Amino acid sequence: MSNPMLVRSVPEGISQAIKDTEDAWQQFVVWENIPPHGRPFVLDSWRRCQAEHIPPHLAAAQRLVKESLVDELWDNHPLHDALAPYFQTLTDTMHPSRHLVVFTDASGLILRIVGESFVRQAAEKMNFVPGSNWQESQAGTNAIGTSLQLGTPVQIFAAEHYCAPVHQWTCSAAPITDPATRQVLGVIDLTGFREYHHPHSLAVVQSIARAVEDHLRDQLELERFTIFGEYLELSARHPDTLLIALDRGGQVIRCSSAIWDQGWIDSQNQLKHLPADYARLDDGASWELEGLHERWKCILHHCYRQHQRIGAIIQAVPCLSPVRKKAVSAPRSSAPAKEDSHMTLATFHSLIGRSPAFLKAVGEAQDIARSEAPVLLLGETGTGKELMAQAIHSASRFAAGPFVAVNCGAIPPDLIGSELFGFEGGSFTGAAREGRPGKFELADGGTIFLDEIGELPLALQPYLLRVLDLGETTRIGGQSARRLNLRVIAATNQNLEAMVERGAFRRDLFYRLNVLPIVLPPVRERPGDAIELFEHFLRRAAQRAGRQPWAIAPEVALVFDRYPWTGNVREIRNLAERLAATLPHRQAIAVQDLPATFRDALRDIRRIHSPEELREQEWAWIQRVLEECGGNRTLAAERLGIHRSTLYRKIRRHHTSAGEPGRVLLTPHDLPARRS
Repeated sequence: MSNPMLVRSVPEGISQAIKDTEDAWQQFVVWENIPPHGRPFVLDSWRRCQAEHIPPHLAAAQRLVKESLVDELWDNHPLHDALAPYFQTLTDTMHPSRHLVVFTDASGLILRIVGESFVRQAAEKMNFVPGSNWQESQAGTNAIGTSLQLGTPVQIFAAEHYCAPVHQWTCSAAPITDPATRQVLGVIDLTGFREYHHPHSLAVVQSIARAVEDHLRDQLELERFTIFGEYLELSARHPDTLLIALDRGGQVIRCSSAIWDQGWIDSQNQLKHLPADYARLDDGASWELEGLHERWKCILHHCYRQHQRIGAIIQAVPCLSPVRKKAVSAPRSSAPAKEDSHMTLATFHSLIGRSPAFLKAVGEAQDIARSEAPVLLLGETGTGKELMAQAIHSASRFAAGPFVAVNCGAIPPDLIGSELFGFEGGSFTGAAREGRPGKFELADGGTIFLDEIGELPLALQPYLLRVLDLGETTRIGGQSARRLNLRVIAATNQNLEAMVERGAFRRDLFYRLNVLPIVLPPVRERPGDAIELFEHFLRRAAQRAGRQPWAIAPEVALVFDRYPWTGNVREIRNLAERLAATLPHRQAIAVQDLPATFRDALRDIRRIHSPEELREQEWAWIQRVLEECGGNRTLAAERLGIHRSTLYRKIRRHHTSAGEPGRVLLTPHDLPARRS
C-alpha cells in the first residue's frame, strides 16, 4: 500500500524524463546498445559498472560498518564541526521536496543521514543507511559514487542509476576537497524520490561544499600563521642553518633565501625530494639530498595546533663527514636533481629482466636512444615506463642535460599550464613577481618525460604540439618564444588511438608523439622476470636494514611465474617491502610467508600442471641461481633457502630425468672448511 504522503501528480516534463532514462537504460543493459541520448558521463559510468561486473538488478548496497562505529567515525571526522550546522538548516529547507540530507566519507561510506522518517524507511529497502558503501564500484552509478569517481559535482536522475532498484530515486552530490592536500574529504548529498526531482538540488550541494571549503581555507590560514611563528622562533635559535616551512599539503610557505639557489623548490612552491610519507615520520627523522656544491642533511620538525599536525619545518645542514666530503668533491652533471636525488638515473644495464618480450623492448629502446625524435612508451601501470625513459635519456646525446619527469595526471587541470610552460611575473592573480620557468624550460638541453600523457587537457595539447614542431615555448602571460633543445618522451597506459577517435586526444599530436613507439610488456608476459625483480627488491631492503639478503625458496619462483601480477613491477616491489618489514628475522622466504592469494595460486598450479612441468620450471630458477653463484652449490643452497643435501637431490633428479649421469660433482666451494 502506498504512503499517502507520497502521492503527487508528476509534472509532464519529469514523466518524460523518467521514460527517457528508462529507455536509455534498457538500450544499454538489456539490448547492449549505446543509447543515442544518454549523458556522456553517465554512459561512461555504466561502462565502468559493466567492467566491475556489477549486477544491474543489485537490490542493495553493501553494509560494511555497524551503526555504533559509524557514529564514532562521524564524530571524529574532520568535517564534523563544519558540516553539523548545515544539517538542520537543510533538513528544514528540503522538507517540501522529500529529500534526505546525506554525508559520506571519501570512500563512499555513509556516516550521516537526516530527513523525514518515511523517506528514510523507503531508502532503507536499498540499504541506503549509515554504514553502507555507495562508491561506484560497490553500488553502481549513483551521485555519491560517481562524484567521488570524477571528483566533480554530479546529479543522477531515475534510471541513470545503473542498478534497477535505485531507479525510483534522484540524487545530487558534491565532493568537499581539502584546500591544503587537494584530497577529497567527503561528499555532501541530497537524495529524494524521482517525482520530486529539482535541478536546483545540485546547486544546493555545490554551495554547501564551497562554503565548507571556504571554512577550511580560513583554518588553513590560521595553521600557516602558527607554522610561520615557529619558523621565526627556530630561525632565531639557528641563524646559520637553512629552514623550510611547509603547510599540511607540503606547500612551502617560507624558507631561507639560499634554498631557492639550491633548486629544491619547484614552480608550484612544492619542496622536491620530500619523502612521500614524511607526515608519518617521527620528529627528528632525517634524509639526505644533493645541493649545488655539497650534500645536505634534512631534519624534520612537525608543527602542531590543538594537538593536530598542521605542517612541518625542515632544517637543512651540510653533511661534513669525510666520506661525504669526498663524495661532494666528485664532478657532477649540471642537471637539476630528480625527485629521488640520492638515486642515479637508470641505464639499460640497470634494467632487470631476461624474458624475450622484455629484452625485445629494451633492444628497441637502445636502437632509438641515439635518435632525437619523440618516443611514446606504452604499457600497463607499473611496467617501468619511467625507468625505461631514464635509460633512453642516459644513452642519448642529451645525457649530460637534465631529466625532468612530469606526471600529467597528478597536476590539477588549472595548474598544469603554468607547470609545463611557466609564467611571467604578474600574469595572473597570485603569480610570483619574478615569474617562473616551466618544466620544458627546466628540461632544456636534456629530456622531458611526460607520464600519463593521455591526461593532458585538450586545451593545452596545441602548446605541446608547438614544442614538438617548432622547438619553442612561450610562458603564460609572455610575448616572446624561447627556443628549446630537448627530447620529449611520453608515456601512457591508455589507448590513445581510441581517445583520438572519440575526440579526447588530438589526432595531430598523437601522430607527432607516436614516431618511435615502444610497448613495455606486463610482468605476466615476462616469464622468469617476476622472481628476479622480487629478489632485487629484497636485496635493496636488506641493504637498507644492514643485513644479509633473504633466501627465496624454489616454490616461490614457481608461483611467481604464473601469478597474474595486475600491479606489475610496483606490486612486486610492494610485496618485497611488506615481507622485509614483517619478516625481519626470517632467513628465507617460503610460499607460506606469502599472502593467501599466492598460496591459493600454488594449489591451482599444482592441480592444472603435471609434476614434470613444475619440476622443469623449478629447475629453471635453481639453474639461474647456480649460474649467478658461479657453480657454488653451498652458496646457491643458501640463496634458495634449502639445505645443501636438498639442492644436491634436486640436481641429481634433474640430470637423471634428462638422461645424464646421476652423480653430482663437487666443487672446492662445496667442501667443508678444515678445522684448525
